[in-house]
Amino acid sequence: MKMIKQISLLMLFGWILIAGMALAKGLPDKVMNATLETEYTKEKYPIVNKHEKLNFECATCHGEGAKSEYKKLSTQECLECHKSYQRLAERTDHLGYDDNIHASPHYPEMDCNLCHASHKPSINYCVMCHSQDSMKKIIVP
Repeated sequence: MKMIKQISLLMLFGWILIAGMALAKGLPDKVMNATLETEYTKEKYPIVNKHEKLNFECATCHGEGAKSEYKKLSTQECLECHKSYQRLAERTDHLGYDDNIHASPHYPEMDCNLCHASHKPSINYCVMCHSQDSMKKIIVP
């Protein structure tokens, strides 16, 4: 019985190896020969929210350092301009008590990156749990 299990296990690994090789052979060269991104431009990483309307450049948020050193900004870096969660809650107070996304009773100091993205569409994190129609209509810049 033990030998049957060992042979079955060996056959399973063999099939996995064959399937992996077949899959790799079918993948485009672009994927198989991938390299790290080295060209950081506004064309490749467009600014897609209000920062674009304000004519921000990469350095406005990321600083004057080498573009290869750019990283996702932390909440603390966002708050250098946006000041505080309290100020953000005041600016979005018009949404009402139940829908003011910056006055969350669950996550009073939520990471900005959960909802906001400057180089791709942002998401409304709240609707992952909340289902009220007013919450679903909130557009996250």
